[in-house]
Amino acid sequence: MLVRGLPQLSEATLRSQRFVVTGTGSSEAHARYLCTLINFYTDRAAAFLPLSAFATPRPEAFAGKTLVVFSQGISPNAQIALRRRTDFAHTILFTATTATTARAAGKPERADLLYDLLEGGGDLVVFPLAEEYTTLIRFVGPLCGYLACLQFVAQFGGCRFSPPRPGQILPLLEIEPPAPLVEAVLSAPDRFAQGFNLVAAAPISDFAQNLACKFVEGLFWACPSISDFLQFAHGPFQQMAAHPHPVVILQGDSPVEAELVRRSVAMLQGVGLDAYVIQVDAPPLFSIFGFETALNRLVLTALQHFDIDQVNWPGKGRDDLLYGFCPDR
Repeated sequence: MLVRGLPQLSEATLRSQRFVVTGTGSSEAHARYLCTLINFYTDRAAAFLPLSAFATPRPEAFAGKTLVVFSQGISPNAQIALRRRTDFAHTILFTATTATTARAAGKPERADLLYDLLEGGGDLVVFPLAEEYTTLIRFVGPLCGYLACLQFVAQFGGCRFSPPRPGQILPLLEIEPPAPLVEAVLSAPDRFAQGFNLVAAAPISDFAQNLACKFVEGLFWACPSISDFLQFAHGPFQQMAAHPHPVVILQGDSPVEAELVRRSVAMLQGVGLDAYVIQVDAPPLFSIFGFETALNRLVLTALQHFDIDQVNWPGKGRDDLLYGFCPDR
C-alpha cells in the first residue's frame, strides 16, 4: 500500500465538501479517524454517525453530502447505510472486499452491491485483507484501513499533510508492548478481564475504539473504557479508586502528553492503582499504527498463552438477529 498508493479518485469525491461517515466494529475506528483527518487537516467537514442512524430514511438531513461507509467485509449492517446512498450526493465505500472475492466466498449479493455502487458513480477504496474471517478478531484489516484513510485524504486539494512514506509508518510496526504489561496480563488476567481503562490524549482518544475492541474480540474480556487524560479525572479515576482495575496509558511524542502521563501515573500510584505506559514516539497522525501494533502483540501473546479458541468463539452463529439486520434488503 505504501509503495503503490491509492488509485485515482473520481472528480465527485475530490469535489466533496461535507461527509457523513459510518462504520462499526474495527471500522468505527477507521470512520472516526477519517473524520479527524478531514476536520483538522483539510478545509472540509465530516461527522460520524452509527449505522443505526441509517435504518430510517433522512433525506432532508443527508441531501448534498457525501456518504462514506467503512466495512472490511460489507457486513449486512454496513449495507443499511449503503442502501441509503440515493439520499446523498455521492457515496464512497472503504472495504477489503471486491466483486471477485465476494463471489468466490459465495456472497453474490455483495458482489452485486459493489457493481451497483460503481455503476451509480460511487467510489470504491480497497485495502487488504479480503476474507480475514477464519477468526473473530482481525489484525491486518484494521491497520490497513488507517493507511487507506491517510492516502485518501492526502489526495484532497489543500490537505495539510503529504501521502505517508514507508519511513514514517514501517518503524511503528515494530513497537512492542512494555514487558511489565505483558507479565501482568499473563500472570493476573482476572484483573484486566473485568474491565480496565485506556487513557490517551486527543485526538487518539477519539479513534481508539479498535484498541479496546481487541480485548473484547480477541480474549472475550469486558470492553476497556477509553478516556481522555482530562476526562479521566471527572469520574473514571474516582470509580477506579473505589473498584481497582489497571490503567493502560497511551503516550505520543508531545511534551504536553509527557506531562499528562507523569501526573496521571503519580495520581494512580497515590491510590494504589497499577499504571502501564505504552509510548510511541510519533505525532497523532501516525502514532495509532504504533499503538495498534503494541496491543496486537499483547493480545496475540495472551491468545496463545491462554489457548483461546478464535475459530469456534462463544456465541458463534447466534448473532444474526442483529449482525444480519438490514431492512429493505
